[in-house]
Amino acid sequence: MPEKLAKEIRKLEVRLNEFLKYEKEGIEALKDCITKFARLNDAIEKVGVKPGPEQFKELLKLRFEAIQAFSDALETMSKAEHEKSHLLESYGELILALEEHYQQYFKET
Repeated sequence: MPEKLAKEIRKLEVRLNEFLKYEKEGIEALKDCITKFARLNDAIEKVGVKPGPEQFKELLKLRFEAIQAFSDALETMSKAEHEKSHLLESYGELILALEEHYQQYFKET
């Protein structure tokens, strides 16, 4: 197998694995975010219109946790998107390496 083509295939494989890792982490972060918002929603429904001081404190804590989980999910998903851009680069580099190989092959024949 031509060396440059083999290198691009390996690079694509590594980038795919990185993308899949971050994608999986992003999905887990989103699930955690949903859980936190559901917990907050349940607490809001339970408290009603006028929460007491302790209930208000708990709502603030749950709201912060939900917002933090949302921020974490966005950050993790942005890493997946970044890795996805590397995949796109690799697709082009792989096709170019393949074409360069065939251009060289046809020159020699």
